[in-house]
Amino acid sequence: MISRQKEAEIISEILLKAASEAEFRNSLIKDPTAILERYNISNEAKYIIRKSIIDLTQ
Repeated sequence: MISRQKEAEIISEILLKAASEAEFRNSLIKDPTAILERYNISNEAKYIIRKSIIDLTQ
């Protein structure tokens, strides 16, 4: 299990990448499960990312 600090860094990296790369963002919106499975993060972190992406697209 990774530390909360490291997990927070990964969440930030994913959200920054989604903000700056349209192709990654579109993939994350269309199939978040497939994209997030690539990362070693908790289900809680995956939920935070999904929620953030939903908020960005509304």
